[in-house]
Amino acid sequence: MAFEVPAWDKGALAVKFKPGTNPAIDAPKTKPKKLKQKKPKVKKSERKQKSKVKQQINSTYRLGKGPLAPPVESSDSEADDEMRAMHKIRSGRIEKQKPPAKAAKDQKKQLTLKPALLQAAVESMETTPTPASAPSTSAAPEGALANKLHAELMGGRFRYINEQLYTMNSKKAEDLFRSDSGAFDAYHAGYRQQVEKWPSNPLNRIIKLVKRLSKTAVIGDFGCGEGKLAQSVPNKVYSMDLVSRRADIVACNITKTPLEAQALDVAVYCLSLMGTNLNDYLLEANRVLKLHGNVYIAEIQSRFEDVREFIRFMTSCGFDLVKKDVAVNYFYFFHFRKMRHVGKDVKLKPFSLKPCLYRKR
Repeated sequence: MAFEVPAWDKGALAVKFKPGTNPAIDAPKTKPKKLKQKKPKVKKSERKQKSKVKQQINSTYRLGKGPLAPPVESSDSEADDEMRAMHKIRSGRIEKQKPPAKAAKDQKKQLTLKPALLQAAVESMETTPTPASAPSTSAAPEGALANKLHAELMGGRFRYINEQLYTMNSKKAEDLFRSDSGAFDAYHAGYRQQVEKWPSNPLNRIIKLVKRLSKTAVIGDFGCGEGKLAQSVPNKVYSMDLVSRRADIVACNITKTPLEAQALDVAVYCLSLMGTNLNDYLLEANRVLKLHGNVYIAEIQSRFEDVREFIRFMTSCGFDLVKKDVAVNYFYFFHFRKMRHVGKDVKLKPFSLKPCLYRKR
């Protein structure tokens, strides 16, 4: 290339530059392409042979296409199951096969009880089983099943009686036990089983409270059940319930006791505020308690919708709250004191707690 540069004093002077190359500018922008290496040609016979080997390998892992598999038209289900199991083992999976629906139905049919076993369970309800001197091994399973059925029937009877006692008034409950002599024993047998499942027995706490009182204090145990309180304290205790199983228990409706007015220093209601006429229960307690006498109540927590409403009800019956313990998870404890006399002729709004119904376990 030639460039003309004007001279300063004389005309123009031609300057010639030698052509040169700049590697940074004149370098090619694209990289040179690599030459592809040609694969060696494979003959057609070799290709066919390799494809046949691949098909044989793949067919051994496919259901119904291996050399040991049955033909496609075969309907043999056992052979299909064997090939399916072989495929699972080869692929690293082990699965439990569910029994067919027909076999499950047959197993359910086998669980049906024989009439002889049902008859044995019914007979065990009526008679007390006596231990045999040398029971046979064949009769042992039948006896265990009969005992289990007996326990379930007794539990069902307890739940039924318990529901009746919570949803009827005390007069109907009294008629229930008079018409059915075994209902009281069945109820308390089921009650003992429930107590064993509780975290604690609320009666034990009341026993401790009574032991702190003076030994001359006269106690009234309303709805005493088996009369455990009277057997645990040195005080004079009037144990009262709808049915008596001991000479020291008075059989009566606890809304109408044979006690004289103002004869008690303490009234105890341990899980016994049952029924729909609690007004009659507490007005009777007001009648037989001395002025400033104490009332101890223990009840299941789930029976209370509003504790303040229960305290207002007790106030209307003549009792003021001294102490309450509602921090316990399962039971509530109350201590009231009689502050005024309230006659049974007073008109009060009907009050009751929620029923305590036990579920089948």
